[in-house]
Amino acid sequence: MSNSFLRAVDLIALIEIIALLPIPFFWLLVHPAIGFWRRLGRRAYWIAVPVWGLLGALCILERRWVLAGRIQRSAWTWALGSGLFIFAIWLEAKRKRHFSFRLLVGLPELKPGHPAGGVVRSGAYAYVRHPRYLECMIALLAFAALTGSAGYFSLAILNVLLYQVVAPLEERELCERYGEDYKAYAREVPRFLPRLARKREPQA
Repeated sequence: MSNSFLRAVDLIALIEIIALLPIPFFWLLVHPAIGFWRRLGRRAYWIAVPVWGLLGALCILERRWVLAGRIQRSAWTWALGSGLFIFAIWLEAKRKRHFSFRLLVGLPELKPGHPAGGVVRSGAYAYVRHPRYLECMIALLAFAALTGSAGYFSLAILNVLLYQVVAPLEERELCERYGEDYKAYAREVPRFLPRLARKREPQA
């Protein structure tokens, strides 16, 4: 691989970590204190954006550490990283068809009566309850393999662990908001790992 190509991979990997790593930190702030954030309404984004910027700035300042501890990359690491990245792109495309930008930025959480709210069951949401979170986890693991960086891999694993905390907090809030409708959905659809075979609908 040429040095210019490897530098391009590193640059894209750094952009991905800046864009995706702050997401679970944001929701860790929101879900445990949802009443406070709802009182703020859209003003909550004036707090979220600086938090995002701070974490992004830290990633840039510590980019040598983020991309440190390289392992020898091989055809296997390139194949693994590329495969995971392609899957993340495919999952993003499937998710976008049934998940609007307003849902993505959490408007129904801040305004429970928002028309964009409701339990989404179609598309990728028919297979896993949190395809957006799964997409983020896979994307960072993909670039951990593509960069071969131990530092990046550590942050990708941290990202995965944070979502194991964020997802239950979000689901607790969704159960309170949508009641039995969401509880039934949660019983039918796995959180992150899709079932190999979907349950058949009972015949009349």
